[in-house]
Amino acid sequence: MSRLLPSTLAGRIILVLLVGLMAFHVGSLWLHQTGSDIFLGSTQQKVTSERVAAVARAIGMVPLDAREAVAQALSSPGFQVRWQPGAASGAVDPQDLAASGHLEAEGMVSLPDDSHLWYHADPLQAQPEHATLLSTTAMALGILVLGLLVVRLIARPLRELSNAADRIGRPGQTVTVPEEGPREVRQAAQAFNRMQARIDRLIADRTQALAAVSHDLRTPLARLRLRAGFLDDAEAQRQIDADLDEMDAMIGSTLAYLRGDEEQEEVRSADIAAMLQTLCGDAEDMGKTAAYEGPPQARLPCRAIALKRAFANIIDNAVKYGASARVTLSDLGRDLVVYVDDAGPGIPEEQLESVFQPFYRLEESRNRSTGGSGLGLAIARQAISNHGGSVALQNLAGGGLRASIRLPRRT
Repeated sequence: MSRLLPSTLAGRIILVLLVGLMAFHVGSLWLHQTGSDIFLGSTQQKVTSERVAAVARAIGMVPLDAREAVAQALSSPGFQVRWQPGAASGAVDPQDLAASGHLEAEGMVSLPDDSHLWYHADPLQAQPEHATLLSTTAMALGILVLGLLVVRLIARPLRELSNAADRIGRPGQTVTVPEEGPREVRQAAQAFNRMQARIDRLIADRTQALAAVSHDLRTPLARLRLRAGFLDDAEAQRQIDADLDEMDAMIGSTLAYLRGDEEQEEVRSADIAAMLQTLCGDAEDMGKTAAYEGPPQARLPCRAIALKRAFANIIDNAVKYGASARVTLSDLGRDLVVYVDDAGPGIPEEQLESVFQPFYRLEESRNRSTGGSGLGLAIARQAISNHGGSVALQNLAGGGLRASIRLPRRT
């Protein structure tokens, strides 16, 4: 039953109005028609009995040879009378007609001289109820139009509230919801604006605390790096420098993920094809295997720095854990699709989604000794999602792992 109902509040209110109006409309017409039939039936009986009695009195006052002519003269298209000599069985006394007020539409009436009248009265036809139908329809349409206006007034603040709720956590300046409409909607908008303000303060406080922690951590790291330079043991110095580099990279990755697009990078048109070719070239310069296939140019309005970081993390994972990266770009017009394939062992099916969680590590391949912080894919998905896109992983049938990135082309 719920599948038959509209999914929106406005649709359900309109459906209720339509069903109610249809029920009211049909019920009104039925009551009107029933009342009209009863009224016309009683009226026809009374009119027919009075006309038959009057015709019987008139014919009884004229000679026998003129009665049939008088009967035809008194007939009309809806009321026919015939005079016939001789008595008829079942005939009614004309003196009882007016008093009884009950007469069939066709019958016979006895006259005092043992002759009789045959009569036939056509049923009274109700006049077309165009005025009633038009007035009822106009009233129903007026109520429906008024209902639609009320629904729009109610639904508009709710849509704005829903859109504002959907913007929470996305890049861009937060927008307060207009506090207007019915009292309940205003109260909901006020509560939402207060909640949004608290979230903004929480995010700002968190970002400020992270910046302070980052600064405070990098200061002792710099001192440790300086002191390690005075060690006589070159191997120990190299290991300490490697640990310090890993700590510094972990701090930078954590801040990049938690900050998201807090820096408010400007959206501009960037060449995604050139971006991918540059990343593949950088990987090859570092002795890795990376190749690009696709069009020489594919422009996309985006935050280029954030998107380049996302592609860099995915390609870096491919060359680090899959030995190589084969990057394929397809320009579908409305969307850009990027595939990054590697030649590694792949990932267990049950962990294909888990690897996008912050700080998640695969026990065998993504451990601390490889230098990973567990945030590369989380940062990549965050940046791609902020562009309205999606990223997913799948194991290839012939071996290896594929990262599929879809980015919508927006103006």
